[in-house]
Order: sequence, then C-alpha cells, then structure tokens
Amino acid sequence: MLRPRLAIAALATAVSVAGGITAGVLTADRPASTATGTVTTTQPPATTVLPTGTTGTPQATHTTSTGTPPVTRTDTGPPRISDPALAARHLFGAWQAGDRQRALEAATPTAVRTLFAISPSPKPRFTGCHQRRSLHDCNYRYPDGNADGMWYISMEVEGGASAGYRVAAVDAVRRFTGADTAAKHLMSAWLAGDRAEAGNGASAAAVDALWSRLGDRGYRPRFTGCTYRSFGFDCNYDYTAVGLGLTMRVEGGASVGWTVRAVRFANL
Repeated sequence: MLRPRLAIAALATAVSVAGGITAGVLTADRPASTATGTVTTTQPPATTVLPTGTTGTPQATHTTSTGTPPVTRTDTGPPRISDPALAARHLFGAWQAGDRQRALEAATPTAVRTLFAISPSPKPRFTGCHQRRSLHDCNYRYPDGNADGMWYISMEVEGGASAGYRVAAVDAVRRFTGADTAAKHLMSAWLAGDRAEAGNGASAAAVDALWSRLGDRGYRPRFTGCTYRSFGFDCNYDYTAVGLGLTMRVEGGASVGWTVRAVRFANL
C-alpha cells in the first residue's frame, strides 16, 4: 500500500510543477497593457440627490464647456428719474455739455432739438418747478440785459414717481430790455431765414411785412438807430442796395420787454 501512495504523491508534484511552468510562460509572452496601451475610465452618470422628505424624479443636468464663460448683456435703458426737478437738471446739464445723447435720457427728441437750438451761453439760473395740473413747469431765468434778449427757459415735465419723469417740451421766452435789441433781433432772424425765431421778438404782422417785402439777403440793411416817439421807438434801417428804407415800430418797456409791432417801408 505504501508504493501506490508514493506514486500518487509524485504524480501530483509533477502536475503542479508543470502548471507553474505553463503559467510563467503565458505571463512572459503577454504584452504589458499598462505600459503601451490606453486606459479608459468610464464615469458613472451624475446623480442628483433629493433633499430629505421630498419625492420625485431628479432632473438630469447637462453642462457644455466651451472654454469661455458665458457673457450676459442687460439693456437697462435710460435711467428712471423720480423727481421733475432732476429731469430738468439732467437735460440742462447735457445741454451745457453739448451731449445730445445724454439729453435724450431725460427728454423727448422735440424738447432736445428746441433746447439745443439755443446758445448755452450766457448760462441761466434754475428757479424751481411748480405743478400745473398733471404737469410740472421747471424754469431757468437769464440775467437781465443779455444780448439775445433771453428772459427764461421753461421746461414742461411729464410723468410720475413710479414711471419716471421726462421733459416733454421746452419753451424759450425772450424779453428785450432795449428797443434797439428787439429791432436787431428781428433783422438777424430775417437774415437767417428763421421766421420762428423772428416771432420771439416781433408781432406776426411785423414778421409777415419783413418777409414779404425784403428780398435778396445778400444785401444787408444798415441799422441807423432808434428815435423815441409817442411812448415807443422808431428804429430805422437803410436798404440802399435796392433804394428802400424801413422803420420798425417798437413798443413795450424795460419791465415787460420791447417788441417790434409793425414795419413800414419807404423809397429812398
């Protein structure tokens, strides 16, 4: 019985040695994947964890990266102005700076055009705002005796505190403190072909007479002075190029201002 057991033990040992040799051969012949191959790792899908006590299906979130963070642009529009005086001051400041774009933040295009047609010098002084029905009138007063005869600028402001205020209209009021200033203003307006400006210091009849009778603006009438007569002044011009003279009748006073009421013509 001893010999068979020894033979079986020897046979088991031989098989074990042979298996080890085979495994060694296979390992030696297999290429090393970690040295020359590519390792691919698959990440599990993102999982959204719901707060404790809630139910439902978590929503998948997909994020695409382009290398540049997204830029969000917000158009806020013009600022909301919550006080009528601030709207008037905003427009006034833009006018003094010659900035039409900034002026449009606080006023209508019509108001901006009217104000920017006026010279910003001399600089008027803000005298406040007062309410008139649903509107506000905000005024700027000029110093007396300025060359343009400007008296004050009135800004009509509309809107409300919640929606914001803006200047809807601008009115330039002139008061000429001298008869000669009123006469010269009317003639300057005619030379510029500006009937609307002429009406700021003259009656409609005087403007019509000047525009209908005088012709070529290449010949400039020459101012010869004003003469006091019957609670007013006669201010004269020689239009010698066409053999015509004209007299402007100016009436009013220093406190209320002087206005050209009529124009008379005479052949020279």
